[in-house]
Amino acid sequence: MRTRTRRLATLAAAILTAGLVAAPPITGAAAAAESEWQDGYSQSDTIINCWTGTPTVGVSGNTGWRSPTGQVPKVGEKFYLRGYVALVGLPCSDKVYTIPEILPPPGLAYPEEPVIWGINQVDQPGTLTDADLGIWDGVNGGIALTQADGEPFVLRRGQILEFQFPVVATRELKGTATQAPTCQSRRDGTAPCPVSQSGDHLQVAFTVTGHGSDKQYVTPYVPLFATKAGTGGGGGGGGDSTPPSTSLSGGPANGAITTSTSASFTLGSSEAGSSFGCSLDGRDRACTAGKHTLTGLTPGTHVFRASATDAAGNTDPTAATRTWTVPVPARSLKRSAGWKLASAPAAYGGKVATTSRRGASLTYPVRKARRVALVASGGSTHGTVRVYAGKRLVKTVKLRTARTTTRRVIPVTTFGSAWSGTIKVVVVSSGRPVRVEGLAAPTR
Repeated sequence: MRTRTRRLATLAAAILTAGLVAAPPITGAAAAAESEWQDGYSQSDTIINCWTGTPTVGVSGNTGWRSPTGQVPKVGEKFYLRGYVALVGLPCSDKVYTIPEILPPPGLAYPEEPVIWGINQVDQPGTLTDADLGIWDGVNGGIALTQADGEPFVLRRGQILEFQFPVVATRELKGTATQAPTCQSRRDGTAPCPVSQSGDHLQVAFTVTGHGSDKQYVTPYVPLFATKAGTGGGGGGGGDSTPPSTSLSGGPANGAITTSTSASFTLGSSEAGSSFGCSLDGRDRACTAGKHTLTGLTPGTHVFRASATDAAGNTDPTAATRTWTVPVPARSLKRSAGWKLASAPAAYGGKVATTSRRGASLTYPVRKARRVALVASGGSTHGTVRVYAGKRLVKTVKLRTARTTTRRVIPVTTFGSAWSGTIKVVVVSSGRPVRVEGLAAPTR
């Protein structure tokens, strides 16, 4: 039995911040043991919080190593690895399913000792057990852990899954002195980085299903040593091995819906003289410190990423990321009889779909949508529409406002998981103007 340490207490604080439930932080023995573990780089996914309707952290995971002496172990000495993941935010479902897959670097042997593990609440003492687990070949070439019956682990909000197991190094491991796992698939959450591209780093690929997240995998990692074996310490290796922290300011807010087809960000780094690598929607693009402007953005959800690299060649392993959605303009919506597509310089896209006919409809097919919003004008005499996802009525929207508005983004619904189908907007008022300028269906 072992207690959880400081990083789990930090997760507890994050759960309180994101989820509106009061609980005390981990204290006592757990806090006292904080120096034992060398934790790595965490990773989280994003969900839509069903209480607030805004993007928030869904699950967050990390991994680490620990030696009995507190020093970097020599070749042949036993030390311990662990992984842990918590359901932080309040998703539209009440639980998440996860299977950890351990992706260790070459050069580790595994003593004949059980894995110890447990699922605990953050507001309760954390204990681990050596109860049976299922151990399988993972789909990414690693070692997958399940419950003894082969089923995934189930986490409810505020619960942490943690596991620990012993290993022995059969060679000197150099940690941050080797290539970190910073591949695009890890950033996107579609797969962990291949072990062949991850140097002397331990990855744990936690599958994430059942709560409408933007990632399939949350893949934290930790470097396994960086100094000569037996000399102590948990990092270093001579020279600067600390990666910079990337900052991304300005531009659309994360998760926003914006009717502009351009966006400007300011790129910064915690270390002066850093260079930058950037991508938009998975495609690399040149960028430098300071202002960076994107133009000609098409309708849909966009992801911009920036990573700083310092003068010593250390790259920030957790790219600064911004996700936002540009709506589909009115001219792209399929219109039934009764609509007119009118030019309107102040409207989004320069066009507005107008009607006052009851039963007139607009439709648009969406794929893997997480939310839906209307872009519409309002006024004191404006009418009412109903919005359907497939055949299901999701919201009745009154477009009437106290005064005339040129444009507003009106949230319609949030899906519990990615949804594909046809969105239909039907006018239910008669003789009252309805002016629709676009529709947004964020996929993240």
